[in-house]
This record gives sequence, C-alpha cells and structure tokens, in this order.
Amino acid sequence: MNLEHIALGLGIVGFGCFAWPILQRLSGKAPAEAPGSGKSLRSPLWWAGFVLTIAAIFLQRIASQQMAGL
Repeated sequence: MNLEHIALGLGIVGFGCFAWPILQRLSGKAPAEAPGSGKSLRSPLWWAGFVLTIAAIFLQRIASQQMAGL
C-alpha cells in the first residue's frame, strides 16, 4: 500500500462524511435544518470530512511529487 492508496482512502472517507447527512435528509431519515442556521458548518461530521479531504489532497500532492522525482 503506497501513499496514493492512503490518499484515495482518506478522500473517500472525507467525501462520505460530507455526503452522509445529505443522503439522510434526502431519504427522510433526518430533518432538514432551518435555512441560514449554519448548523451543518458546526457539525463534527462536516469538520471531519473537511479535514480528511484536505489531508487527502495534501497526501496526493506529496505522492505526485515523489513520482515526478523518480
């Protein structure tokens, strides 16, 4: 397993953290929040998705630089 696989895994998990609340609301399992409340930006799941996605992008850039240096 190399750095690109780790970056891909982090990206998938990060996207899942973003998409899960949306899918729950679309399926009717979770209530929609009031417009303009900003609750989704304070959600720990949103922040986890954000951090994981940024980490995946960072690791992908490192992996591409390593491949260019070979």
